[in-house]
Amino acid sequence: MQEYLTNTINTFKEESAINRIVYNIITVIKTTHDYESAINLIKENNIKLEDIVSRSVRLPVADLIHLADLMILKKGK
Repeated sequence: MQEYLTNTINTFKEESAINRIVYNIITVIKTTHDYESAINLIKENNIKLEDIVSRSVRLPVADLIHLADLMILKKGK
């Protein structure tokens, strides 16, 4: 047990780069409802919608659906 705790403490990363990017994307959506800027951040950082969904509990489902719809529409163009 002590070895497990030591390994966990030694390998713990408070914040990974992808988590910071996802946080920024979610913040843009929640504060300004600027989905275009959020999509640009997603494309610039090569983030998948799956990454956003799996790392976020703060974003309402309606916002996720709207974001996904816009991403699908933009992909078709």
